[in-house]
Amino acid sequence: MNPSNLLKKQNTVILLVLIFLFFLTPAVLSADFQLIYVVQRGDSLSEIASSYNISLEKLIKINNIPNSHSIRAGDELKIPANEAEIPNRDFNQRLFSQQENFSLDSSQNYAVRINPKQETPEIDDISDDELISYHVSYGDTLYDIARDFNTSIGVLEALNDFNNGVLRTGQTIKVPVRNLSQRQALSRSLSSEELDLLARAIYGEARGEPYTGQVAVGAVIINRVLSPDFPGTIKGVIYQSGQFTPVEDGSLYLEPDNNARSAARDALSGEDPSGGALFFYNPDKATDREWVTRRQKLVSIGNHVFLK
Repeated sequence: MNPSNLLKKQNTVILLVLIFLFFLTPAVLSADFQLIYVVQRGDSLSEIASSYNISLEKLIKINNIPNSHSIRAGDELKIPANEAEIPNRDFNQRLFSQQENFSLDSSQNYAVRINPKQETPEIDDISDDELISYHVSYGDTLYDIARDFNTSIGVLEALNDFNNGVLRTGQTIKVPVRNLSQRQALSRSLSSEELDLLARAIYGEARGEPYTGQVAVGAVIINRVLSPDFPGTIKGVIYQSGQFTPVEDGSLYLEPDNNARSAARDALSGEDPSGGALFFYNPDKATDREWVTRRQKLVSIGNHVFLK
């Protein structure tokens, strides 16, 4: 073969390889991997830290562990993968042997469990009433969701019938809330659309009011959602017939300002300047006050009186 032709072919192959790597590398780099170690019977934090060549202090800090003796079999620990020296385990088989198309892109997050043979947890005792639908947001991982809802990755995998640790933005998954208060469960499961609706209701009812008063209006809506005497959703409470003026006069559809959005988040996180109120009214605008006499007055903020 002519040496010049051989050189041209070699250069062509090198160019093709470089093009392939150019397109592959961003996809791989944009994927988010987390290593999750499932604690086994007899494990200690110092042994786990030593196994992955990270400091005990780092392992305790990244997992918010109160002391070095507070781990149990089945607990799941986040391993800082950028620092750890990973023992020889076949992660590729775990990730890529699934019977499905698999791609690495920025909209997916991956939690690789270091003990893939861990027994599947028992979920038969979790009733439908103890489950909510969680809407996956960008950056969510199974580890983070499990920690927020005080459960384990294994339970989430069993409830949703998947075991490859992959989450996609916009995906809806089942999450148990038996270990959370009602308010905690609501704050962790509210969708962006519901949060926007709450902000719109606050803006329609309380624009121009002190910020504390706006938070209080949001708290009344949250309190109603959590009360057995009202609908159990943000939408159900706000659209309940005859309850909120913005629904009737159309101000619900005005674009809320930053204060209203911030007040919605604060009310959802548990702030309640109303003192647990389920009702409020403006004495200067109310035309029907008969119902007020049957309610307990709690606090006045700005132009609104809050009652229970």
